Amino acid sequence: MAARINNGQGRFAGKVVVITGAAGGIGRASALRLAREGADIVGLDLSREGLETLAEDIRALGRGCESVCGSVTDFSAMDAAIARAAEVFGGFDGLVNNAGIAGPMKRFDRIESEEFDAIVAINLKAVWYGVKAAYRPLRERGGGAIVNVASMAGLRPNWRHSPYGITKAAVVSLTQHAAMDYAADHIRVNCLCPGPIDTPMFEQMRAVMEPAAYQASRRQIEQRTLMNRFGIAEEQAAAVAFLLSDEASYVTGIAMPVDGGWSISDGHAH
Repeated sequence: MAARINNGQGRFAGKVVVITGAAGGIGRASALRLAREGADIVGLDLSREGLETLAEDIRALGRGCESVCGSVTDFSAMDAAIARAAEVFGGFDGLVNNAGIAGPMKRFDRIESEEFDAIVAINLKAVWYGVKAAYRPLRERGGGAIVNVASMAGLRPNWRHSPYGITKAAVVSLTQHAAMDYAADHIRVNCLCPGPIDTPMFEQMRAVMEPAAYQASRRQIEQRTLMNRFGIAEEQAAAVAFLLSDEASYVTGIAMPVDGGWSISDGHAH
């Protein structure tokens, strides 16, 4: 096993976390938050450049960072990330299943079979495989924690965004079932449900919408939160860190909204 840097302190000192979709958005923010609290990171993402930047930033914090460039739809990429954690760090203690796509924004009846299959492959099937693949190494480690990133769209439906909401609702159910099966082995499985967050995924809407329509849509979304604003990735990362930490030792199987009040909003700014 390669030498590890152990000068960091914090809740995650001596811990190792595997993160999918680690190069941007919530994944990157979570990796940096955990590294600041002492964790070493194994990142999986399609963006080689993004992974290289992340590794530089984490090493600047005095932590270790290994990268696997690939798609979560290719299960061998997840296997490679887990193998890298074992080879370099001796194993891992936590998994953040964060990779996902927004998918098509269409009426339910206009979704094509190929579009549905594509979003299921990334948002659901890859999460299922990550949770499944993490079981044996976490059990052998004596336990651990898994956080699956779903969405408020998995708890409350969104207009014209059915494939996304369907897959995220399935991730909530997947989380609950895994939590039931894994609890006896001291593996906690929880789910994060972000509200509207300023991330590259949301900004992709700019490319497919007229500027006025984009701004109107953005304002409408803001008004559905009680706080009348978008969240930022770092706020989600704080919740990820809590759910992975020993401070959440009695928490498993939950779908945790971090949504600025979206889930209880009447749709009007306050």
